Amino acid sequence: MNRFPLLSKTAVIGFLMVLLLIPLSMVREVIAERTANRHDAAQEVARAHAGTQTLTGPVLHVPYTETFTRKVVVDVARHIEREETVKEHRVATVFPQTMDTRSRLTTEVRWRSIFPVTVYNSRHDSAGRLVWNGVAPREKGGQITLGQPWLTFGVSDLRGLQGQPELTLAGQTLTVTAAPADADLPLPLAAALGAELLQPGATLDFTLGTDLAGTGQIGFVPLADDNKVSLVSAWPHPSFGGDFLPRQRTVNAHGFEARWSVPSLSTQAQQQFLSQGKERVTMDSFSVSLGDPVDVYRLTERATKYGLMFIVLTFAAFFVLEMVKRWRIHPMQYLMIGAALVLFFLLLLSLSEQLGFFVAYLAASAACIALLTHYLRHVLGGWRPALGISGLLVALYGVLYGILQSEDNALVMGSLLLFGVLAAVMVATRKIDWYSVMGGREPGAHA
Repeated sequence: MNRFPLLSKTAVIGFLMVLLLIPLSMVREVIAERTANRHDAAQEVARAHAGTQTLTGPVLHVPYTETFTRKVVVDVARHIEREETVKEHRVATVFPQTMDTRSRLTTEVRWRSIFPVTVYNSRHDSAGRLVWNGVAPREKGGQITLGQPWLTFGVSDLRGLQGQPELTLAGQTLTVTAAPADADLPLPLAAALGAELLQPGATLDFTLGTDLAGTGQIGFVPLADDNKVSLVSAWPHPSFGGDFLPRQRTVNAHGFEARWSVPSLSTQAQQQFLSQGKERVTMDSFSVSLGDPVDVYRLTERATKYGLMFIVLTFAAFFVLEMVKRWRIHPMQYLMIGAALVLFFLLLLSLSEQLGFFVAYLAASAACIALLTHYLRHVLGGWRPALGISGLLVALYGVLYGILQSEDNALVMGSLLLFGVLAAVMVATRKIDWYSVMGGREPGAHA
């Protein structure tokens, strides 16, 4: 191997890069652990406050009985039949023709240890219209008898109710209670109404006011024929999700305002509601999440994905400069430099939990560059080469930060970085006689 010093040095540097993957993977494990801890903290807050909320309904639920007679054969040989009375119990479900909900949401940050969790209080005022067209008998001559009608609606976490919901129907104030267990209602909140209101063709206008607390996310299920929802909040970083995006939205530093308009032709929510039995099915919905716009764990985890590239580019720069400047850098010194590069990511994680990502990135990169500058001053024998390498590290950390902040352009930025590095290496080594550096002689070399 002494005959080929370049190959020997390359093999050792490659081994060191593989070796540094071990502490880099350990940093990723720490990130995963801290992410899980944050999730646990959010769950603890949700258990004490209220979880994510999805508003459903209201829906008119009318049980009824159809009574009819039918002939039953009692003697096949003699063709003897008799009539018997049959009662079948069914349910009529009526969705609102229109429903317009106006919601306001205020947020608050609560802490579990070092983890912030966003909770909210909200006010929802809905107005809509139900039309009762009666129930047509399924059997010839059938008689319909209505049972106790209910107006039902639901929220995901009943602990979030901050008072009695205010419900009026056809000018009457209705009392909202938990759905009676024996009524077999599809939603957890219900109000009984008088059967005399259900005259064929009756138009039933309703209003519903609800004060609701929750954590992290709020959503709506569009069960009306024509659904309109407006949501206003001072939270400046909403994330819109679900099956429908807002038709209109305004987001700025003072908060956001969003408006949805969803007709029943655009959603399967009504069919999904009718098809559910004891097993609850997932219905079409739309929602707003109040997550942190700068997820330090996601950004740090993304940064570690570039960790190997960081190490390779730095080692490549040192290796090329060894060839060009005739520096002598021992493999142990490569290992020390690589350890400092890996430690940057652990510093970034720990500091970002306390200071925010930008300040943490600035502090961690400054600390590592200062450490490497001081170390390289002695390795390279002076401040001038050490400061030159430090300038390259500053550029490298700057490019990495740009990649992290521009996720959509990360590929093109990374590609341009690698292309630029390759171009710089080719230009810097264009005059090197690689045969003499490798310790061999070029076959048929010309003077």
